[in-house]
Amino acid sequence: MFTDQIHAIVQDNISNEKFGVSELASALGLSNSQTLRKVKAATGKSVNQYIRELRLEEAANLIKTTDDTIAEISFKVGFGSPSYFNKAFSKYFNVAPGEYKTQPNTILFEAEQTEDIISTESTSNNYKNLILSIAAAILIVVIGYVLINHLNSKDYSLTNSIAVLPFKDLSPEDNQWFCDGVSDNILHSLAQMNDLTVTSFTSSSTFRDSDKQIPEIAKELDVSYILEGSVTLYNNKVKIIAQLIDANDNHVWSKEYNENFENIISVQNNVAQEVMKQLKFTLSPKEEKILEHYPTKNMEAYSLHLKGRSEDEDIQVRDLELNIKMNKKAVALDSSFSQAYAEIAKSYFQLSYYRPDSVNVFDCRNKSSYYLNKTLELDSDNAIAWTIKSLLSFHVDWKQAKVYIDKAVTLNPNEPFALDTRGTYYTYGPNRDLKKALKDYRRAFKLNPLSSMVAIRFYTSLLSNGHVKEAAELLENIKFLYYEELVYLLNRKLTVAKNKSYTTLLAESKSRIEAHPDKPLYYLMLADEYEGIWQDDEKCLENMKKAYELDSNYIIGYLNLLIKTERYEEASVLMNSDTFQSKFEKKIRLNMLWWYYYRQKKYTKALEVLEDSLYANEYLKHTYTFAQMGNRKKVDSMNKRYPWGRTVLFWHENKATIHAALKDRDSMYFYLENVYGDQSIQNVSCRIEFDPYRHEERFKAFLRKNYLPVPGE
Repeated sequence: MFTDQIHAIVQDNISNEKFGVSELASALGLSNSQTLRKVKAATGKSVNQYIRELRLEEAANLIKTTDDTIAEISFKVGFGSPSYFNKAFSKYFNVAPGEYKTQPNTILFEAEQTEDIISTESTSNNYKNLILSIAAAILIVVIGYVLINHLNSKDYSLTNSIAVLPFKDLSPEDNQWFCDGVSDNILHSLAQMNDLTVTSFTSSSTFRDSDKQIPEIAKELDVSYILEGSVTLYNNKVKIIAQLIDANDNHVWSKEYNENFENIISVQNNVAQEVMKQLKFTLSPKEEKILEHYPTKNMEAYSLHLKGRSEDEDIQVRDLELNIKMNKKAVALDSSFSQAYAEIAKSYFQLSYYRPDSVNVFDCRNKSSYYLNKTLELDSDNAIAWTIKSLLSFHVDWKQAKVYIDKAVTLNPNEPFALDTRGTYYTYGPNRDLKKALKDYRRAFKLNPLSSMVAIRFYTSLLSNGHVKEAAELLENIKFLYYEELVYLLNRKLTVAKNKSYTTLLAESKSRIEAHPDKPLYYLMLADEYEGIWQDDEKCLENMKKAYELDSNYIIGYLNLLIKTERYEEASVLMNSDTFQSKFEKKIRLNMLWWYYYRQKKYTKALEVLEDSLYANEYLKHTYTFAQMGNRKKVDSMNKRYPWGRTVLFWHENKATIHAALKDRDSMYFYLENVYGDQSIQNVSCRIEFDPYRHEERFKAFLRKNYLPVPGE
């Protein structure tokens, strides 16, 4: 049978995260369009949904039958991101992966909603694309006017908040790309309306094809209204059904449109006029312009734009590069497509910020600046572009960074990316204001509650502001977004905040190991505590060795500790072993070699390692080494070249470390005063550069201030 054939092919490629429509079509000897039609006819699902569900079902089997970690299983079934795997699994089975193992085998699950968007092989001709664009534009205007009117009605008690679900594709052929274009563009337009809260598409798209009822979805997204719909393309006609439903499951408004392509242009004014006759609410000229705007009339360009955007929030290089590639193709088709330029600018910035070891940072930042300026030339009100402009100014010109991010939030108060960035400004900028940061993080979370990155920053900000009870409640609601290791760390943050001390963590970690003596993860975490909290490298090494003996994947951590504790001979043997040499790429091997020489104070040899082309644009290792050599001229040169450091999150920690190596006490303590975040605090606690200062009262004060134990007290 055909279903057996596709099942076998997918199973054979289950670990290949890039296996999709094209790869399945090739294996079947069919075209992409034939494969899409046949799979949908045989299974009732799109190809991507079918593959996704098989991956999740295989993952469930592995969770039940193996002792692999959740992260290991996620990679085995073709998910490149453990955190995204957790989100997908939780939505599909209605239970987090970590809890699934203890569930009965008869557990009922709901359909997984977040299937991949679109195939780039669009067969529509230019005329048809234009017609579909106009159809979407009409729908935006009609829904926009009705929605805004209803939400501003005096006799309506619900708050002005809404989520736009992905419109369902009911076409004979796969046209999900168009449906997503319609719903996403409606959302983008409505998000710019004053006094209206619109949930991000990142969150609302997780309910694609969900069996959940409207009240359930509204509750999870914390909105008062849900807009849903469907699109059917057939022959020379398009049918669009849209309906607005409140959180109590009351139908507020609905309308069905059946139009011939030939007549749709002539009827659009009649539709708009008819709607306006029935409405009393009048939009401002600017709001009217926004609701009438469609990002591009070239639907092939728009489909490429949608395909580029990844649902994976782990900021993987391959995802960012795909986004750049797809959106560059989009602007080649439509040079006035401002949103596509903005996506390119954003991805180049994220490569420079999150993956500086994998890219040319200067090249990426320059390209990001170029494409954001192209965006603003076409659309000076693009909030994403102003947000990126602000991020590029962090640690370069904080004053301008504030101007740019305030402008972004003013232009679109419903843009989570802008709000999240302003929260970061208030957290790590020159005039820290944690209360203002919390306000922005809270708003960003409200708009995008299923974003793992936004949620974790909101959670951390709650703890920093002393809202421990609210943070605990939040963690219960968001922990399904994260894999086991991260949930453990988030719980640890909560414990520290409750007790205002790290010392209570040790007993809990030891009890975990007593209950699970063969689980390497717990030895790793205990090792981390001994190093970052207790500064006990020997016990750290003891537990790291146990983790390594149980799972050779922990070789890097074990090797790092061998070098730190000056067991150079053992480290050399391990570094030259076939296991290490064959298991890791060149840069990882060179990283350990640099650390091997750096720890022995063989700084000239360490610099020789950094002469490799892989380190052409590396900041930290060069600067640390120059600082240890007392070469202030080189350090100043590196700081001037990289004013933004490595990342804003660890900027103060890194600066303190550099000045510690230079023996600049006052500068070191200045930056220590501004270190923020438990990871940075623990890094300072255990870094060898601070060893000469541990007996000083100022350093002990830093430890006490941040709830860390002081040796000897």
